[in-house]
Amino acid sequence: MTDDDYAINEQTSKQHWEDLLRKMLPAGAPLPDEDQLDYSISVEYQPPTRPHNNNINHHSLSRTITTTNPIPIIKNSNFTKPPKIHHKYTSATTNLAVSLVTQASETGEDEISNVLSFDTTQEEEEEEDNNDSSTSVTASPVVETGGKKNQKKNICSRCGNGNRLKEKEGCIVCDARYCSNCLLKAMGSMPEGRKCVGCIGQPIDESRRQRLGKCSRMLSKICSPLEARQIMLAEKECFANQLRPEQLVVNGRQLRQEDLCELLGCRVPPLKLKPGKYWYDKDSGLWGQEGEKPDRIVSSKLNVGGKLQMDASNGNTQVYINGREITKVELRVLKLAKVQCPQGTHFWLYDDGSYEEEGQNNIKGNIWGKVGVYSNLEHSTRVDKLMLFGLEGSGTSTIFKQVRFLYGDKLSSEELQHLKLMIQSNTYRYLSVLLEGRERFEEEDGSESVYSFKPKFKHFSDWLLDIMAMGDFENYFPAATREYAPLVDEIWKDPAIQETYKRRDELNFLPDVAKYFLDQTIELSSNDYEPSEKDILYAQGVTPTNGLSCLDFSFRDHSPMSTSDDENGQSPLIRFQLLGMKLHDGCKWLDMFEDARLVIFCVALSDYDQVWAHKDKDNDDVIITENKMLANRDLFERLAKQACFADIPFVLILNKYDIFEEKIGRTPLSVCEWFSDFGAALVKTSTVSLANQAYYYVGIKFKEVYAGITGRKLFVWQSVGRERGSVQGGISYITEVIRWDQQRHQHLYAHDDDHDNTSFYTHSNLIVNK
Repeated sequence: MTDDDYAINEQTSKQHWEDLLRKMLPAGAPLPDEDQLDYSISVEYQPPTRPHNNNINHHSLSRTITTTNPIPIIKNSNFTKPPKIHHKYTSATTNLAVSLVTQASETGEDEISNVLSFDTTQEEEEEEDNNDSSTSVTASPVVETGGKKNQKKNICSRCGNGNRLKEKEGCIVCDARYCSNCLLKAMGSMPEGRKCVGCIGQPIDESRRQRLGKCSRMLSKICSPLEARQIMLAEKECFANQLRPEQLVVNGRQLRQEDLCELLGCRVPPLKLKPGKYWYDKDSGLWGQEGEKPDRIVSSKLNVGGKLQMDASNGNTQVYINGREITKVELRVLKLAKVQCPQGTHFWLYDDGSYEEEGQNNIKGNIWGKVGVYSNLEHSTRVDKLMLFGLEGSGTSTIFKQVRFLYGDKLSSEELQHLKLMIQSNTYRYLSVLLEGRERFEEEDGSESVYSFKPKFKHFSDWLLDIMAMGDFENYFPAATREYAPLVDEIWKDPAIQETYKRRDELNFLPDVAKYFLDQTIELSSNDYEPSEKDILYAQGVTPTNGLSCLDFSFRDHSPMSTSDDENGQSPLIRFQLLGMKLHDGCKWLDMFEDARLVIFCVALSDYDQVWAHKDKDNDDVIITENKMLANRDLFERLAKQACFADIPFVLILNKYDIFEEKIGRTPLSVCEWFSDFGAALVKTSTVSLANQAYYYVGIKFKEVYAGITGRKLFVWQSVGRERGSVQGGISYITEVIRWDQQRHQHLYAHDDDHDNTSFYTHSNLIVNK
């Protein structure tokens, strides 16, 4: 071959790989320079064909294989030939997998297909980087599981590591679960949400449809808020994750794509739609699962499905609405509403709720307006979303836990174990704040002060503060909790620490629960320790401090304002979804919750003399400190200005009133510059306590801020988060606010402005004229 031929072949090969790279890159993206090009190709290993008469016992196949020809890692575009093996894209894992499976052929002969499993561990990957001459891998039989990963819930499908205390993120297609280290490697950029790369384009597992668009705690930690929001939007909106028309049958007819688009795109679509068979009354808008009573009202006159059948809801009452025999439940509520419906009656029901007997052309009334009849369908499956906001330490996590104790499920054994470890670690964090304060107070007083320490305590103090400063705390605790518990108990009882604790108001990062846990250091360190309900309420860090915590709960509404009963004559069931959210990154996520029913903003009254430290929004290296009550006010203003909350009522919870009542006597409210005029507003009276007057004053200050931004009323509730009755009363108050807001939209309040002056004091014994 001449030099010219060689140059032509090299140029042709280079052009071939440039074309291949362009297919990998986004449209219009330039090719990277050779020194910046770094990529790898995963290929499927094709073993040599083995004769059929090999006698291999595949049941005992488990051996270590050393290969001197590892899969090539190509880091230069100027090579002339690709490897002569078939390409297979498998970025969900970094190991090359083939199975050794022995199957008997139809003629009875042993037919062997060689499949070996090469699992590359992290240590081997590091060894491979240092020495490309050999790779050590382990072969083991692979059990086929119908395409799904045969992994335990607490085992990572990629690295194989398992830890019950560390959460895993699952693929919404195959349920393969990944730890935080492997998630992005297994799922890539997640163009269709939380799917393995190999599952992209495939339909989701329908049992996981309710997870779509709900960001997990792990994802919120790994990704920025903007990235997490984009992933959740892609997961909800991408075509591959949508219901397919062939999965839905309405009135006996399978839907077409245009039918599904019309159904989901109407003004009032059926919510939480799942694959299955449904019936639909096009004239009234009633919708339900085939063979069951109606569960909601959707838009009428939709051209979807076939003709409504008489037995669509499997009724046996001989009473008919639009040709459908109604169920006993429907008949019962019709009778409760004084609707005359003897057997053989045929009603014609329209979408506005008006009804008449067939053939009479005489409207008898409006069913939608009758108490307890069909009007509660719109509420029976509706879940009101409550957004809970507040700075760290405001008591949002305590309220969240109280609501779960009141209305939610019990804590699982795994959650209790997590709480136990969290409580044990936090006890040492509280002690480190006291030790740091003791050193500062000792320097201020000089030698021979009441803050002087014993030498053995000084050594432990220096060590604990050092690992806190170096960020190594989690390497020692909670593992070393039991070892140091007796010493910690001695230090806590030492006079120097007790004197330091008396000045706890000067220790900005010492929570008020520190004494509660330090008093029982020995008990907390025991292997048999199980957190009590009070321990759980007092524990910090239980709910996520970055991202979302979600709780679905429901209860019967026994309020006198409730006017409708269910089919059993009981008070209606009210459903809520409580979303707790910490806004570390401003308000970037809020437009995802434009369907919220109410916003709850929680403020700790005792924060008025506390310091709040946070990073500067323009420079992460700059730490800004300010009065925490002012930080509460600034966050409240940002929330009130959000367009997605433009017509949503706000409830302000002024929490930790018990701590505030104890503190206000020794630290004046005017230490916060926002409350500098409190002294002038103070009224000397023996009937109203100082704390109560201060509480009303703080509430009015927030009402002024809110009215100045929105021109609307602000509802305020006083709370002691650790008292269950206080939280339960708050939930009842929130229910009344939602009911009032519904009536406001129905124009039932003719003098709304007059009502605004007293809304703050609805649940109070003291009326203060603003």
